[in-house]
Amino acid sequence: PPLRATMSLIDTHLPGGKAMAFGSPADAASQNFEHAFGNHKIQQENERAATAWGRDPNHGEHKPKTHVVLTTHPRRGLNVPVVWGAKDPKERGPVIATVTSARYRNAIGTHNGSYSVYRSIAVAAGKMDPNFRPDLHNTAPPVEIPPNPSWFDPTKIVSMDPWGHKIVDAFGDNLRDGLDVRPTIGVTKAHIQMLELVEAMEKGRLEPDNKLLMPDGSVVVTKAAIEHVWHLPGVAARFNISEASLRRNMFEQTGGMFPELITRSDINVFLPPIGGQTGYIFGPPEH
Repeated sequence: PPLRATMSLIDTHLPGGKAMAFGSPADAASQNFEHAFGNHKIQQENERAATAWGRDPNHGEHKPKTHVVLTTHPRRGLNVPVVWGAKDPKERGPVIATVTSARYRNAIGTHNGSYSVYRSIAVAAGKMDPNFRPDLHNTAPPVEIPPNPSWFDPTKIVSMDPWGHKIVDAFGDNLRDGLDVRPTIGVTKAHIQMLELVEAMEKGRLEPDNKLLMPDGSVVVTKAAIEHVWHLPGVAARFNISEASLRRNMFEQTGGMFPELITRSDINVFLPPIGGQTGYIFGPPEH
């Protein structure tokens, strides 16, 4: 008993006035395990709270992927390369800027870049399927705009994809293979009103032919909505600067928005997050 009392006094009264009661070795081991396990659980909770997914357990109806693919890590090799200016569309290859399959992407940025933030909100709210793919059946242009020599010169067209309206015809094999290829040009027929033409008709300078110019002053045109697709080497050459300088400054001036401009020198196609443009063709578009 005196020995037991002495051991109890030593074990339970620690420096600083703190008390720690140890019973059997099994009790001590149990307390140590609970202490360590409790710290581990706290660490897990802290890590979970430090992530967006940890703070938001509700992902909506359409749940996103469980992992995030960073573009800050360089990769090499393209499954579907783009040969800008090639005459054969199969050799040229489609521009793939969709996010449904990262391993087939061959362009920096994404389609409808200026609206991608709104799209991300719809996906985050569970109102849009992140893996949605449009049905491109029967989406060919109503008029034929055939290839021109400028399509095959990589220095002539550098800010749009000349094949962007012929996705189904030019890259049908890729679509059938399951690649998510999207058009970057939409072509349709339209009527537009121009006050200058109405005034010219009223003053007798123009007469309607009921084909191109209608009696009410409207004009039959072919309308093309064009999404920007930049061939970075060609854009750099237009401004007489190096491609490396163009890439670095775009990366820095966008706040580091597109790390692939620096990490993926093997990708030379960029879809900038800017508004598109509209072209109006008067007369036969094949001319």
